[in-house]
Amino acid sequence: MLGHLQRQKSHHYFELLDRDEDGHIDGADFKAQAERLANERDLSDEEHETLEEQMLGWWNQLCATADANDDNQVSRGEWENFWDAIQTTVEDGSDEKREQMLSSLEQAGKVTFQTIDASGSGEVTEEEYANWLEAWGAEGSDMAFDELDRSGDGTLSEEDVVEATKEFYLSNKFDAPGNLLYGSLQ
Repeated sequence: MLGHLQRQKSHHYFELLDRDEDGHIDGADFKAQAERLANERDLSDEEHETLEEQMLGWWNQLCATADANDDNQVSRGEWENFWDAIQTTVEDGSDEKREQMLSSLEQAGKVTFQTIDASGSGEVTEEEYANWLEAWGAEGSDMAFDELDRSGDGTLSEEDVVEATKEFYLSNKFDAPGNLLYGSLQ
């Protein structure tokens, strides 16, 4: 069962995804997010297309997992059930199911890292992270970046983002750096 902080993160993330505020998340929301990210980065047509494919791949994975009634959208209720299922699987699932879920979160973290790393350098700069958060419409990039930069070297590694992704979904500890992955909680 989700704790208060996890529910707060779930609601925050839903609001970031549902930018058209129609009460559900769908492919159009992810396509619009790809457009916002592309605009932040001044991408070529080919890079924009690749980014859009990444975002729609993310949507397809989410839809396949969270869209319980197969209507090609994820309602707030389905979203909360999705988050509950992640938590329940990690806390109470068999060892195999738990490892599968943790592996899935790790993969999500790697894709998130690749999406933020606009230059493809293998590390995320503070500017890349700030641009990514701005495209999401999230706030608090300076504070978040400092917390997520576990080594203090001024960049985020893939490991930093993977760990933050796991914390974002799973942690109910207020001081976990991953709580800030998608900016300050509203």
